[in-house]
Amino acid sequence: MLVDAETSAKTDGELLSLESIEVSYGPVRALFGISLSVGSGETVALIGPNGAGKSSVLHAIIGLRRPNRGRIRYKGHDITGLPTQQRIRLGMALVPEHRRILATLTVEENLLVGGMILPRRLRQTRANEMIERFEVLKRKRSQQAGVLSGGEAQQLAIARALMPSPELLLMDEPTLGLAPLVAAQVFGLIKELRERGMTLIVVDQNPRRVLNSADSAYLIRTGHIVQSGSADQLATREDLFGSFLGGSPEDSGVEPMAGPAVGSRKTVETPKSGSDD
Repeated sequence: MLVDAETSAKTDGELLSLESIEVSYGPVRALFGISLSVGSGETVALIGPNGAGKSSVLHAIIGLRRPNRGRIRYKGHDITGLPTQQRIRLGMALVPEHRRILATLTVEENLLVGGMILPRRLRQTRANEMIERFEVLKRKRSQQAGVLSGGEAQQLAIARALMPSPELLLMDEPTLGLAPLVAAQVFGLIKELRERGMTLIVVDQNPRRVLNSADSAYLIRTGHIVQSGSADQLATREDLFGSFLGGSPEDSGVEPMAGPAVGSRKTVETPKSGSDD
């Protein structure tokens, strides 16, 4: 079982919202007034060129980077000031970029670390479930995680994040550095989780593939949301893909959006010109 029964069906209720979030790394501003909404059971894709701020959005959500301004609401509650551990207890989990597995621990021990918020007996039960679900982990249960291949390590990172049965799973570049066949397996797992009703926010280097796996999407460039809407409709917008090649917003015909951006599953929002956001 990958998700709890209560997350097995999609609903239209809002699970998460970001309101005018600004994030800085020292003197460098990474996010400029990011606003987005994620419905319960929805899969949202964050797309954009390298350095656009996509990972910073995930870090702000999970609490690894506290916003300078703005507000984050989860299940209707303001969690802007909560530490990461409390957000995990509320039902969030992150599959970090570059896996970040604990190389000197075994596969099973990595899973147990991922379930630290669970009671001890349930933690072992969940680890056994993950090992049964991921065949490669079953074969290498007692091996040190540092000897795993990139694809195996990514499966371990995903399984570790799933240990506490999160309601909201954040995935940061889950196919980065993986062979095409292994990347396809990861997207297959994303599809499975989506069909089971888990809420997902996915950042990936393959924008077309991640759009095909999502309900709605946000295009981020230089810390701004420049387009949002149905993932299906954005996938047909060839003019947007200039952004992924390093072209300017003017080159691709895209300008930053003004005001809160809402991830509609039905319509693509039209950017407003002359906006700083």
